[in-house]
Amino acid sequence: MKVCRGLVSTLLCRVFVISLVWNTIVVNSLSGQQQQQHKKRPRIPILQYHDDWVCVDKPSGITVHRGNGFPRNKPVLTSRVKRQLSRKVFPVHRLDHRTSGVMLFAFDSTTAGILHDAAIRKGQKEYLALVRGHWKRDESVVFVDKPLVVKGIEKEALTKFTLLGTVKGETSQTDNEDDATAPTSSCSLLLCEPLTGRTHQIRRHAYSLGHPILGDTQHGDSRANRYWRKRKLNRLALHCSTVSFELDGTRHECHAPLPSRLKGILQSLPLWEEANRHRPSLALDAFDMIDGTHGRSYRKRLLEQNKENNE
Repeated sequence: MKVCRGLVSTLLCRVFVISLVWNTIVVNSLSGQQQQQHKKRPRIPILQYHDDWVCVDKPSGITVHRGNGFPRNKPVLTSRVKRQLSRKVFPVHRLDHRTSGVMLFAFDSTTAGILHDAAIRKGQKEYLALVRGHWKRDESVVFVDKPLVVKGIEKEALTKFTLLGTVKGETSQTDNEDDATAPTSSCSLLLCEPLTGRTHQIRRHAYSLGHPILGDTQHGDSRANRYWRKRKLNRLALHCSTVSFELDGTRHECHAPLPSRLKGILQSLPLWEEANRHRPSLALDAFDMIDGTHGRSYRKRLLEQNKENNE
């Protein structure tokens, strides 16, 4: 009986040791994978860096900040920028999860409020949108003045759309050519200026205009989205290209070049040359202030350094 108990104790000890070693291996493996995933995350491009605020180029497919119910294991832009700059940041405004482009962050809450008033309420915002359909209107500039319901309340909303280029494509061979709703390669590139700030304003007004934004699963055309998805457009074709405003007597213009994949799709379309004539900034290459964080009083120190070099 004592021999049996000794064998059982020995076996239990061995099982315990084996399970402990196995758990250690699994934990180390998982932590190694997490580190690799963290290392693989690309930089968030820095477009402008100032003492009190920073302008970054938000990629498509990342949420600005963590809201209620948002998974803890998924990265958000605010955390990524904070980690990259080693400074706490405060988002000045929001961009949709699938929208790319100019995004402003302040380094303190007071500056965030000042910037929001200067850039978002009083400043000028310009978006580029690739939309469904050939532009048939005689005028190249259209204002959509249509109230939108936000959280059950109807609010005034006004958006300016300017045509940059359009192409009349052919119906897909897999679709019925007599079907007026059949998706085609017909599309237009629009410059969109929201003159009010409502939720999904550009996307909803573009849909009411009869030209929904390609890739928009909520306010768009599902058949057109499938058609363009086969042609490598796997995102919302909406990009915040410019935010311009005046702050402390200085005019600031923040430009975000087109993302490489979206730019490649546009360059493959016949409308590219026409659009590039109207908007030469479309051809701008990607930009990133790769120095990373510059710390506090960066501009002051830079001016002092330049002054010393000149002397």
